Amino acid sequence: MSKYSKLARGLCDLLIWAALSVASLLLHKLVRPFRRGFFCGDESLGYPLRESTIGHELVIAIALAVPTAVIAVVELFKQLPGAGPTRESGKRDGCRMGQRLGKLYRQVLFYLYGLAMVTFTTMLSKLCIGRLRPHFYAVCQPMLPDGSGCQDGQNLGRYIDSFTCSNANMSDFQFRQLNQSFPSGHASLAMYAMLYLAIYLQAALSTSLSKLLKHLLQFLFVMFGWYVSLTRITDYHHHWSDVLAGAALGVIFACLTSAYVADLFAGRRWQKAGYSANTLRKAQVSPKSSAKSQAGGGGSGGSGAASQPPPLPAYTFGTLPYLAAHPAQAQAQYAQPYHNYGYVP
Repeated sequence: MSKYSKLARGLCDLLIWAALSVASLLLHKLVRPFRRGFFCGDESLGYPLRESTIGHELVIAIALAVPTAVIAVVELFKQLPGAGPTRESGKRDGCRMGQRLGKLYRQVLFYLYGLAMVTFTTMLSKLCIGRLRPHFYAVCQPMLPDGSGCQDGQNLGRYIDSFTCSNANMSDFQFRQLNQSFPSGHASLAMYAMLYLAIYLQAALSTSLSKLLKHLLQFLFVMFGWYVSLTRITDYHHHWSDVLAGAALGVIFACLTSAYVADLFAGRRWQKAGYSANTLRKAQVSPKSSAKSQAGGGGSGGSGAASQPPPLPAYTFGTLPYLAAHPAQAQAQYAQPYHNYGYVP
């Protein structure tokens, strides 16, 4: 692929990420959430209003800055494949800054694309469900059309779907957020960012100082995401099921993005099983078979060449049933070439 093709592909990926991010922003700004009613006397909506331990701006900044910074450090300073002295000159091939910056751009863009996906999914779920927050009564102080409230005895246990918020001390933003409890955006963003970062470190970071150092960093990142999720319950901004659903969304998108978008473990999935479909290896001939073939060739002239198995037919490549459908002699002829080409473990 030429450098212009790579540039065009990178710009196209950037435009796709930007379009998905703008779509999430438009959902948040333009679409009104579903207006859900409530039962007067519902204890799950009667919690007090508290300040967020980690606010909206802070969790967004953490989700954007921390993984991006860690990915930048790892990609700029890790050892690239084939690094070291070359065979011809004996000199090092340099730091290859252009290749490092290209890898950094791709890895950061892959992460941000997953972040845009989980943001869009969370926002769409909030608007469609419209679940009320635990501090609904404290913030809204609902008033019924007849001027009564939930504190009046005749309204106890009634389902109210027509009401107005009478609390004049609250802002429009707080009123808009009242029925956007499910799922937790803090939990989905924090768990996605921290779990993706842990998976990325598993694939890209190699620490010679201590084997447990990398796993300690992974544990700390994941625990920070879990801590952010738990604060939404203790701050009475979300129900426990909201946090659980948000954390599950973050985990799902982190796994999908790392495995299928960023493809962090490319080339490792079949390595232990012996499969190598992208590379062709030379045939492994044992010394005994080599000696026998040489002896047979010396005694009978051209019989050594005649004893070599014929090349595999093209239509048999990658189709193991071909060996099973043929007699033992054909299996003995074709089993070794199949093994050499990576089709037989």
